Amino acid sequence: MANEAINKKDLNLYENDTIKPIVSFGLITDIHYTDNDDRWNYSETFLRRYRNSLKLVDQACNYWLNAKYPIAFLLQLGDLIDGLCSTDKTSEYDLNLILKQFRNISPIYHIWGNHELYNFTRNELLNGPLCSFDTKDIEPAHYGTIQVCSNLKIIAIDTYELSLLGIEKTSEMYNQAMNFLRKYNQNENVNDPSGLDGYQQRFIQLNGGLTQKQLCWLQEQLTKAESLNEKVIIIGKRKTNIEIVFLIEHINFELIQIHFCLHSI
Repeated sequence: MANEAINKKDLNLYENDTIKPIVSFGLITDIHYTDNDDRWNYSETFLRRYRNSLKLVDQACNYWLNAKYPIAFLLQLGDLIDGLCSTDKTSEYDLNLILKQFRNISPIYHIWGNHELYNFTRNELLNGPLCSFDTKDIEPAHYGTIQVCSNLKIIAIDTYELSLLGIEKTSEMYNQAMNFLRKYNQNENVNDPSGLDGYQQRFIQLNGGLTQKQLCWLQEQLTKAESLNEKVIIIGKRKTNIEIVFLIEHINFELIQIHFCLHSI
């Protein structure tokens, strides 16, 4: 987001004056706001224009608020603020600042990425403005469903539930995540992918995964949607892992309308 410009002409290509949509919603991701000068991302593949992200969010909101068909809700797919906010000790201030940019757009459903977990603990996120689902039975995980209309449901998954980020190093979940990573990554620094090939390079600290509990929940949601003849949109932060692909292929691929798992490191 921080590296993209919004072209209104391009956006208008997707508008159709003859067909009224059943539902219209917004989607935004990887804003990475921080009050810092531009710099390259972790993998040095593109330049992050941190301060400019405020302007881009404002442009996006202007488009949504003035669209012919108002959006019913907004999906925010994580990395709302950058990890540099934690270094600068401005996490809470910067989060409130970027949230104000969305003005009166509501509701907003938030996904947590690694940069949320660089800035806040899971307990802080569960008790803050980025908690979008009823988590009393799954804490400290953060996932749930959004019933868009009678035959369309969004399933939001927590792709950092099994992770080293945002939790105490003395916790059982931290030990489980570390033991899992160490099966594949024996480097002294677990954020170092050296010696790992292809998909094995995902076994580093900045990534995450789903626990068996969440995978079972996802399977239940897909099975239920299939029985009700519902279409499903799956949203999350990281790329699809092997277990989720297996579930999708063995339930009914036609069930899955769109799968959003976006990330920029």
